[in-house]
Amino acid sequence: MNDKTVKTEIFSGQVAPSNLSEAQEKALDLIKRGIQLEEMKGVVQEHLKTIEQLRQSLKQEKEKVAVLEVKDAARAALEAKVKELTEVLSKISGIAAVERTN
Repeated sequence: MNDKTVKTEIFSGQVAPSNLSEAQEKALDLIKRGIQLEEMKGVVQEHLKTIEQLRQSLKQEKEKVAVLEVKDAARAALEAKVKELTEVLSKISGIAAVERTN
């Protein structure tokens, strides 16, 4: 009778003895590694989704910044025009004040 047992960790952290052949041990190890790879693949896919979401978010933020820069440039142009018109109005007011006194 061939008694086959599998290595299992017990609470002390030691490994129980195994009656598996070397080929069976290698096959079991390959299965464990395959499972680990599948788990890692899932984690990598989650990270890739996160990266893509961050790329989209960055793209949207860049678009917002571009819109704000255009608005800021328009505001600066308006402020310059208001300053110019204020100076002209001040000159006109000065001329009108001189005319009133004459």
